[in-house]
Amino acid sequence: MVLEEFDEIKLEELAKGLPEFGRFGKELETIGVLPIPSRLRRYKAYNLFIFWAMASASAATPLAGYLLFNLGLKGMLIAITFALILGVIPTLLFSEMGRQIPLTALVIARKTFGYGTAQALSLLYTVINIGWFALNNAVGSEILSAVTHTSIMYWYVIMGAIQIFLVLLGFKWLEYFYRYTSIILLISYAVLTYYLVTQYHVSWSTLWSTTPSTNAQWGAAIDLMLAFGALSWAYKTSTTSRFARPSDKVNILYGLATPIGIIIPIYLMGILGFAGQYYANNWNVAALSFPPSTPIWVLIAALGASLAIIHTNAMNLYPSAIDLLVAIDPVIRRFRSEFRARLTQPAAILILGIASIIVSIWILSLIESFLNFVGLTIFPLTFILIFDWYLRLKRNVRTLDDVKRYFYDVPREPLKHIGIAAIVSFVIGSVLMNYLPIAIPTAFPKYLPPEYTGALIGGLIYLILMLLAIRIKRLSWLLP
Repeated sequence: MVLEEFDEIKLEELAKGLPEFGRFGKELETIGVLPIPSRLRRYKAYNLFIFWAMASASAATPLAGYLLFNLGLKGMLIAITFALILGVIPTLLFSEMGRQIPLTALVIARKTFGYGTAQALSLLYTVINIGWFALNNAVGSEILSAVTHTSIMYWYVIMGAIQIFLVLLGFKWLEYFYRYTSIILLISYAVLTYYLVTQYHVSWSTLWSTTPSTNAQWGAAIDLMLAFGALSWAYKTSTTSRFARPSDKVNILYGLATPIGIIIPIYLMGILGFAGQYYANNWNVAALSFPPSTPIWVLIAALGASLAIIHTNAMNLYPSAIDLLVAIDPVIRRFRSEFRARLTQPAAILILGIASIIVSIWILSLIESFLNFVGLTIFPLTFILIFDWYLRLKRNVRTLDDVKRYFYDVPREPLKHIGIAAIVSFVIGSVLMNYLPIAIPTAFPKYLPPEYTGALIGGLIYLILMLLAIRIKRLSWLLP
């Protein structure tokens, strides 16, 4: 084991001066940003696979077929496959990080980027998760509005309220919900696929013969799928894997459960969205123009597809609330302990959920810009944190005292709030993500993914700076 057992007694010792450890599982999840106790870390690889497959199987996932429509069906599948190849290792390593130390990624980032910088990043990613929630809430509401012929505004609120309630219950009940409603979602989309194929006379051979446009941007398409799937989820995966069975080593079965769970729905629902766009001019097959003669079982399936929005959005709102708690943790500590323990996580969920419902109204008009922003802000963090954890922090964090000193004690020295090596690498990676398509337009983004490449270069720069700071004492100020 990387760390000694996280039992409640030791957690109470760790929590001195921190938000009090709330008793998990009695009513609402109130553990906040503290480590997960060992008795709750019991989930297996198949639990992670189902969880992330259902989180990825969003009502918005068929949008992949629309976004990559100009590549043709084969081209779309090639782009998704390259996104899997590039994203599987970082996602696997992030997921396994949560089993090695039961903390969320942005708590660990306090020792990589500096305490203050990590707080700022937490606020940034809170905003991004609000955008993801709003996107899926808008798509799900569109489905229900089309099926019921009622105002979409009602569904923004109704669907949002359901998702907020589930997230208030915490990971334990989310996992139950995902596991036991997965079959309903599968049946619903199978029915909708059958309806699309028979009603619109879909010819798979015709779809297979579609070819990429002459100006197809393969690199940009791969970046888009990475932002749509593996790398946009990567840093969130430790939020769930911290509830899985602990292990000091990387286990391939556990590690692959998350990225494979994420990518399979993108393949399947991307094909469905492509067919819907080609034959019905609507990638959202659950929101087709259903005539009055439509069989009732098709309408029920369309309603069942709304589970997809609940699955995905719960996994947008849940990490968003934790990110916000990471950001405001020092402020929370000033309140009395009972308030901290019982109200902070539920209050964060309510505030963010309401904000996300409001953003739902206009998010669909900004989808591509939003996905590009996701890549710009999340991709560099992914590689920097992976390098730092596996090559530096992991061997230094062995006990709860180490956890408290590294990740929870608010440093007094200003430089401890600023991880210069990480910040420089992050900025360089972000700049390269934008600059590469301009500097080398013949390669980026036509053939190579500029966002992934820029982020990876940023991560490698951090690796070099980190090794120099460790080996050369005069450069130790590069690390917080």
